[in-house]
Amino acid sequence: MELRHLRYFVAVAEELNFTRAAEKLHTSQPSLSSQIKDLEHCIGVPLLARNNRQVSLTRAGEVFFQQATHILALSEQAKHLARKAMEEQVRLTIGFVPCAEVNILPDVLPPLRQQLPAAHIELVSLITTQQEEKLLKGEIDVGFMRRPITSNQLSYRVVYREPLMVVMHVNHPLSQETQLSPQHLHGENFISTDPAHSGALYQMVEAYLAQAHSKPNTVQAATNILVTMNLVGMGLGISIVPRYVCHFQSANVVFRPLPANAPQIELLMVWHQKNNNPGLAHLLDLVAEQPAALAEPT
Repeated sequence: MELRHLRYFVAVAEELNFTRAAEKLHTSQPSLSSQIKDLEHCIGVPLLARNNRQVSLTRAGEVFFQQATHILALSEQAKHLARKAMEEQVRLTIGFVPCAEVNILPDVLPPLRQQLPAAHIELVSLITTQQEEKLLKGEIDVGFMRRPITSNQLSYRVVYREPLMVVMHVNHPLSQETQLSPQHLHGENFISTDPAHSGALYQMVEAYLAQAHSKPNTVQAATNILVTMNLVGMGLGISIVPRYVCHFQSANVVFRPLPANAPQIELLMVWHQKNNNPGLAHLLDLVAEQPAALAEPT
């Protein structure tokens, strides 16, 4: 006798109709009848009284129904407690850059916590270079970061792509333009990003401007987006930033798009190939279900 026999019997006992019980169980009526006969043969007494018009429980069937219902409830409770015990042991540490905070985490964290309500999930804001180092040391389980990735021990998935935007003080003369080309930036005071902190953004912007023969006047390199926005808001220069920064718009700055052929910057989800954390597997599945997921693991 197996749990499936109990489930089949309880369904028939509740419906008192083989057709409805089979539909409820998503099985065929002949298969259901066969399972009930096997159960009765195993027990040695009839559990159901059948005729052409109706199905009813025998006295033995009534007693067995009560016990079978109790056993199925206990089996579900056992599964729940086992899963909860596993979840309580799950610790998932997620590193992220600000783009992920805006575009990825709000979509995946609520369902992740719903799937693993007892798990301990820690969020750590880290620059790209720090994330790769911590992934290799096992200090974080997954990183949402920019390129480059230098280690062949890491796998990744592109989860978001976004265009670059020009940000400037609201009173800057270029704010009158609806779209800016690289040539508009030539000779302008410019806030660049520190390559040690910005991942691929610095190289991408430099290559884009160089290809267009545009040479802004770099006055300072900012170590993070907040510093960039503060310097631009003070009127010290203009900058090129990913589009997600528009979410942090203040009254002192405006954003203008670049031409459609301007490069897009990617956000990667990165993990160590030998990481077997079950929480990581859940997160990978959730991110893959999001509309922003654009590529398979590498």
